[in-house]
Amino acid sequence: MSKQMYKWEENGQKLEDYIESFVSISLKNEFLKNFKVEKKHVEVGRSGIEHKFDIFYEFIVIGIPHKAAIECKYYNKRVTEEMVGQFKSKLDDCNNITGFILATKSYNVGAKKLADHYGIKLITDNELPNVSEMLLAYTEVIVPTKDVHGDPFWTIMTADEDGNSSGSFYSLRGNTVNILMPRFLWRDNRIFLFISKKSAERALEADGGKGYGVFGVSRQLLRGICYISKLSDCRIEIASKLRFEDNEELLVFEHSYDEILAEYDLE
Repeated sequence: MSKQMYKWEENGQKLEDYIESFVSISLKNEFLKNFKVEKKHVEVGRSGIEHKFDIFYEFIVIGIPHKAAIECKYYNKRVTEEMVGQFKSKLDDCNNITGFILATKSYNVGAKKLADHYGIKLITDNELPNVSEMLLAYTEVIVPTKDVHGDPFWTIMTADEDGNSSGSFYSLRGNTVNILMPRFLWRDNRIFLFISKKSAERALEADGGKGYGVFGVSRQLLRGICYISKLSDCRIEIASKLRFEDNEELLVFEHSYDEILAEYDLE
C-alpha cells in the first residue's frame, strides 16, 4: 500500500516552501503594506540570543507593524507540550510575535492546553490551505471582538457562533462590506456608525437581519475604518440621531475619512 502524500509533496515541495508560497500569495491584500515572508528567519531576542523560525512574516497595516512566526513540525508523532513550550520561550524573548505551529500529525492534550493558554495557534496539515487564522493576525485593528466597548461609536457586523465578528460590516437590507475579502466582492460600499449601542440594536431589529450583532468601535478601530475608506472609496455614514425618523427611515450623514481623523485626533 502506497504512502498517502502530503499536499506539498504532491506539488514537489518541502513543507517550508509550501507554507512560504501559500503565505506570500495570501498576504497580497490591499490593506497590507510592506509585507515580507522569510524561511529560516533569525530574530534577535531581548536577551541578545538569536532565535530561528521556520517561517516568519511581517507587514504594516494602518501604520501598525505585525509579526508572525510559524513552527513546522514534520513528525510521525503528535506534537507534545514540551515542543509547544520551547516555541513559546522563543516567542517570549522576542517582541510581539504571533505564534503558529503547523503539524503534519496532531497534538496531544497537554500541547493543546498549553497553546490555548498562551494564545499559540495550532494547525494541522488537513486544514491547509484554508487557514484564515494564519493570515488574519492583523485583524484586531480592523475587526472588533464582542468585548470591545464603543468609544466613540458602535456598528453592526456579521457575528459567528461565539458572538465575535467574522469581518463584514452590515449596511442594512442584506448588504455587507467584507473587509477581509477583495473589494470587488463587497455588496455595498458603506459602513454605518451609531452614537449608541441601543440605537444600533434598534436599527438591526427594525431591519430584521439575521446572523449579525452590534459591536463597539474603539478609537483604534475607527482609525482602521478611515484607512479602509481611504483605500477603497468606502463611505462612512454616521447615524446622528438615537431614534428613527417619523417615516421609519434611518437618518445618516456621510463624513470623509480625513474629517473623522481630524475630529477625533487620530491622524
